Amino acid sequence: MGEKMTEINPPPGDQIQLMGRLRPVVAIVGRPNVGKSTLFNRILGTRWAITDDQPGVTRDQIFAEAEWAGRTFTVVDTGGYVPGSKDAIEVAVRSQAETAIAEADICLFLCDGTTGVTDLDREVGSMLRKGGRTTLLVVNKVDGVGTTQLLDEFYGLGLGEAIPVSAATGRRSGNLLDALVDLFEDAASYAEGQPEDEIKVVLVGRPNVGKSTLINRLAGYQVSIVHDQPGTTRDTTQLRLAWKDTQIQLMDTAGMRRRSKIDDDVEFYSGRRASNSIDRADVAVVLLDGSEGWVMQDARIMEQVLEAGCGLVVAVNKWDLVEGMGVEECRQEIRRRYPFLRDYPVLCMSGLTGRRVQKCLEVVSEVGIKRQTRIPTARLNQIIQQLSAEYPTTHEGRSIRLLYATQYSTRPPAFTIFTNLPQEVPSNYRRHIENRLRSEFDFEGTPLRIVWRKRKGDTGAGT
Repeated sequence: MGEKMTEINPPPGDQIQLMGRLRPVVAIVGRPNVGKSTLFNRILGTRWAITDDQPGVTRDQIFAEAEWAGRTFTVVDTGGYVPGSKDAIEVAVRSQAETAIAEADICLFLCDGTTGVTDLDREVGSMLRKGGRTTLLVVNKVDGVGTTQLLDEFYGLGLGEAIPVSAATGRRSGNLLDALVDLFEDAASYAEGQPEDEIKVVLVGRPNVGKSTLINRLAGYQVSIVHDQPGTTRDTTQLRLAWKDTQIQLMDTAGMRRRSKIDDDVEFYSGRRASNSIDRADVAVVLLDGSEGWVMQDARIMEQVLEAGCGLVVAVNKWDLVEGMGVEECRQEIRRRYPFLRDYPVLCMSGLTGRRVQKCLEVVSEVGIKRQTRIPTARLNQIIQQLSAEYPTTHEGRSIRLLYATQYSTRPPAFTIFTNLPQEVPSNYRRHIENRLRSEFDFEGTPLRIVWRKRKGDTGAGT
């Protein structure tokens, strides 16, 4: 089927296992600019993949879960397939598309009804026939009536009758989905549902810090395209794996730059996708480029992660290129520059060589579990009472009394502390209480949410 996907040696050891599929996989394939991402979004009922008039916007495989007529399935958007191209990016995109085809149960071969059959269509069609994959031929951008003659031309591709649709308007998309689910095997052959304890981990950072290299290293093959050109990754790509007893969904994202530096619509939407991935994640691994040092944008990304309530792990990548600084020296320097990182793990690693990447998964797993921690109310209030007794605080002659506390949420851990004077609790005392909770219950890597409230009926009086 053309070029074989590049194999990458995974990290040593047997702790990492790639997870199998949960449901049927449907890959949308075709030449550039036939509307694959638009159809992908139409099937999902939301704008998931980035769409633009310029060709080559989609590069990596994009996965999402869809449902029709009571059947769930995984739909995969792929980049435009260009046979024979020598361009490095197009070669990588073609390899990604070939991998999607090889792993799919069903392929939706999308063509453009406004252009008719092209030489590229014929080459893609020939590749699909030779590969023996179950394929539905779909002709997009068919908005009018009287399409019989138009579809006859596509019948010559040798893939059966074409299904006309308009992905942009949704015309006949229901007919396509009906034909699709009719091809699915018995649902019992797939595991249903997503594991409840799966940890969603997102890789974020500036462009070209090594996010795609890291996810490829963990997978052992090319999940995301790697190229020296900034902005190679545009949409969020995913990988499901198991680390020991922990199931992890790993997401690679586009590089995040300051808005003032963005002058391209595709890059703008790529950045928004990265931000949305942070909002959905349990843990974010913020990659820094050890060979370049750290810049203010790194801090902005970390702050965005913490504001979203996401667990945070900082990974200094390309550590094999750093000279003259040990691991502990590096950690100390980063925490000196960013004091708020004292409560968050800092790692040194190399996605390219695989050095310490297993340590990254180990820490990510630990942080994900800590983010779900629920503290027994009795134990929590034991600490609160100790704090109240050990550090009496006053405001204008009145004592600030810590009455009791409850944990009202996890992911991240969130607490309500009831006191007689919630508005008057000084900031240093608030920090002290947070630090004590962290040390008592080992919340390293996860932000905490603490709300201060007055007990109902409390007048606030105190001496």
